[in-house]
Amino acid sequence: MTEALIAAGDIPARGWNLLRTDGIAPGERLEFWRHATSTLFPPTQVRRASGEGFYGRISWQEFGRVTLADIVSTDIEVSRTEEQIASGDDWYEVNLQVEGSTAFAQGGRDVVAQPRTMLLYDSRQPYRMLFEGHYRQLSLKVPRQALRDRVPGIDLLIARPIPADTLPGRFLYDFATTLCDLGQDSQAQAFAGRIEAHVIDLLATALSGLGEGGPLSAGRQAQLGRVKSHVLARLDDPELTPAAIAQAQQISLRSLYELFEGEPHQVAQWIKLQRLDRIRADLCDPLQQGLPITTIALKRGFKDFSHFSRAFRARYGISPRDFRKSQLH
Repeated sequence: MTEALIAAGDIPARGWNLLRTDGIAPGERLEFWRHATSTLFPPTQVRRASGEGFYGRISWQEFGRVTLADIVSTDIEVSRTEEQIASGDDWYEVNLQVEGSTAFAQGGRDVVAQPRTMLLYDSRQPYRMLFEGHYRQLSLKVPRQALRDRVPGIDLLIARPIPADTLPGRFLYDFATTLCDLGQDSQAQAFAGRIEAHVIDLLATALSGLGEGGPLSAGRQAQLGRVKSHVLARLDDPELTPAAIAQAQQISLRSLYELFEGEPHQVAQWIKLQRLDRIRADLCDPLQQGLPITTIALKRGFKDFSHFSRAFRARYGISPRDFRKSQLH
């Protein structure tokens, strides 16, 4: 498959490489794009209503163990499932949003990355990225152990926005964008080893600063992680309420709300969003095509179908019925 991609993408012998969908038949573009991105990064799934109107371009260069990619595309959904995770996935990845926005979800945390925002994520955990229109994003693939050695408690920083207006964040963002903008005019390959070290150190500094200024201590982050694990294990229970969660975790209701103060959503809203994401995945599943949508919604913890339908449309901009039809036909 790599040889086919190289032939189709017109990749130069060294330096910056390029793959794009120009010249690819519309019906083959999504599969081409999936193979292209999964060649560079840990494998993912891509989803779109149709290949018609889709355009994608990815250029990249390797600097030692670090890969820097410049990705431009129209709207698309990218996800990584448990089945795609392998023991050899020894990477962290960082997205630097340049244009457009990305809705990202991993480890029970949902965040929207706007331009000049960076996000860290883990190739050993499932995730979902949703691009609703044209975007440009830089992506870094960094050796897992190199960051773990430099950033204590790094897993607490997954899916936390790293603003590029802080000093360490700006250093990393500007360095990466400059490398991409220089492109073939750059002599960077001649000192790839130094660039690798610079990227890892700048990223580690930006992440360490984020941890120091985080809204929760490491102990409370661990407690929040336990609460979220408890919720996700019981998400389909319609009686899962903040009060029930607080009682099960032996904390006060007020303490539970305080744990979520630094999160994008409070606890009840977070539970609803997790249920919606599960239902969305169910509606894409051909094996559940015969189940009525009402049955799926009730099975996932919603008590009222009308409430579910409104919530689904508010989150995804489409009715559950129309969404299922677009995915399975």
